[in-house]
Amino acid sequence: MDRIVVAFANEEAQRRILCLLADRGYAPAACCAAGAEVLRAVRKLGSAIVVCGFKLRDMTASDLAADLLGSAVLLVVASPVHLDFCQGENLHKLPSPIHRSDFFATLDLLRQFEEQKLRRPPPKRREEDQHLIQKAKELLMDLNRMTEAEAHRFLQKRSMDAGLKMTETAQIIIDSYR
Repeated sequence: MDRIVVAFANEEAQRRILCLLADRGYAPAACCAAGAEVLRAVRKLGSAIVVCGFKLRDMTASDLAADLLGSAVLLVVASPVHLDFCQGENLHKLPSPIHRSDFFATLDLLRQFEEQKLRRPPPKRREEDQHLIQKAKELLMDLNRMTEAEAHRFLQKRSMDAGLKMTETAQIIIDSYR
């Protein structure tokens, strides 16, 4: 079974995508018209590629992408005007009308990324690195009245903004509070 979920509020658009997928031998795991249905389907599958339109019955593709961050990637098929409003780091766009070759090239690329992600677990941090990050988070929580999630996000964001590893950012924070 392919981990593909098709989600369109418009039944005709959904039927066209299903026919396109069937021609290539893909069997979607679920067909949905609402974002809540997609969320349930993806949680049941564990991870998935969601082929959807700009707007579902209860939410936009951007809202859905935010809710599925880390568990699914979205391929949004919509008019170029609507695609301008779609945002999300796990959201990919294809303007309609779509060309078969573009659709399947994008879908195959997304499937390869998902397979790679499933095959390769994220690398574990060394114990001393984990300890360093934990110490920096504790300092941030104590001195800046942050929750652990806020402190972790702060470390992540500062690391990305500065182009540093999280352990390097943690060390800078520890050194600045000494």
